[in-house]
Amino acid sequence: MNRAFSMILTVAALLLAACGGSNSTQLSGIQGSGFAYGPITGFGSIFVNGVEYTTTNAQIRIDDQTGAETELHVGDIVTVNGTVNTDAKTGTATQVTFSGDVAGAVATIDSAGGTFIVLGQTIRVTGSTLFDDNIHPASIAGLQVGTLVEVSGFPNAAGEIVASRIQLESPGKDLEAKGVVQALDTTAHAFHVNTLVVDYSAITPNGTLANGSMVKVKGTGFAATGALLATSVQVLQGFGGSAAAPAEVEGIITSFTSNADFVLNGQHVTTSGNTTFTLNGVTLGINVHVEVEGSFDSSGALVATSVVAKPDSSSVVRGLVDSIGAASNTMSVLRVTITTSATTEFEDDSSQKLRPFRLSDLRTGDYVEVRGAAGQTGGLEAKVLMRETPDTVSSLQGVASSVNFPTLIVLGITVTTTSQTQYTGADGTVLTAGTFFTQAPNKTVKVVSTVTNGAFIATQAQIESQ
Repeated sequence: MNRAFSMILTVAALLLAACGGSNSTQLSGIQGSGFAYGPITGFGSIFVNGVEYTTTNAQIRIDDQTGAETELHVGDIVTVNGTVNTDAKTGTATQVTFSGDVAGAVATIDSAGGTFIVLGQTIRVTGSTLFDDNIHPASIAGLQVGTLVEVSGFPNAAGEIVASRIQLESPGKDLEAKGVVQALDTTAHAFHVNTLVVDYSAITPNGTLANGSMVKVKGTGFAATGALLATSVQVLQGFGGSAAAPAEVEGIITSFTSNADFVLNGQHVTTSGNTTFTLNGVTLGINVHVEVEGSFDSSGALVATSVVAKPDSSSVVRGLVDSIGAASNTMSVLRVTITTSATTEFEDDSSQKLRPFRLSDLRTGDYVEVRGAAGQTGGLEAKVLMRETPDTVSSLQGVASSVNFPTLIVLGITVTTTSQTQYTGADGTVLTAGTFFTQAPNKTVKVVSTVTNGAFIATQAQIESQ
């Protein structure tokens, strides 16, 4: 499926304006001055930014065309129009709009660095990145040069796209990219988007081109020089919210002056003494992933009432479900307590392929992979939870503590190594046990094991970060 590219600075809007005496909050259509923007975290109907929207009568827009909810995926970043109930947890969508950030062939892959390049755009894969069901393994290792993909994600301060989801793309579809215009040459009718050269000599851009402007480019082929031959160039506008219009946006901080003044997805954000900060142990700054709620002032700045930091998802648990907690949002995998939330992304990649898929659909003995951040008081706070085809291999990934040969602790679980354990460094170099145990303290490590009578006996141990 070919899907047009992400208008992270989207004009599609979600206006939350209180309706007197009503049990819901009315949202305007795409001409409104407010918006809500974030990844899909689940279906049945559709979950975005912790709100479950009924989509029975909603218009679904994909690549500027009418689509179906079944064409959307967990991890796709969307804009939702509709109503939100006063419980702030449920609502009714009138329109759901999706577009991605880049689509084309994978040109190069840096597996060690966790990046690859498509149409001159660098894509960064993280612990939160979700992959098409047909990409095996579901990681950067499942990609090959020449693979056609579409990426939905957020820009970071380096101009990379931090991937939320990577989807396979069909041959013959448009090539597309979105980014900032650089090296504009109005005589040659060309410009750059990062390292992609765009030749727009055959078309008239929709909007006025200028260095620094945000554009969405489409094309079907390349000139002999390697430039993309554009079939359309659209100059994108910023969020442009009107004064007092409520707004919600998730993304990565790309410019930071202080906690009271930063830029998110190109939107200037300010805070005040009335702003609530939920930082989850994270210090705000460049490249920190946050969700901001607030309203626009007369200058167009988003004045935040709430700033929530999203910790990285470098911790992983992969194995059989031990138990489902009495609390509706907890479970145990390999004796690690997993806590889910309204923003946890749920996906069923098992043979059942349930949609919707929720924590209540899991059973003891199901094989899952859970990615997230180590909890402040232990366990794992889930960002992504996937049920998968059963496997005999179990693994833990997290910061190593209490490292004392032959044991170490990962995510609160004691891991025992033996003479059969294979040790590797972050660059894949084979290590001795002594070198591994010298380097591992306070590093992120991945341990693979067979679990025997509840004991985690490592067959492999790898340092994931230096």
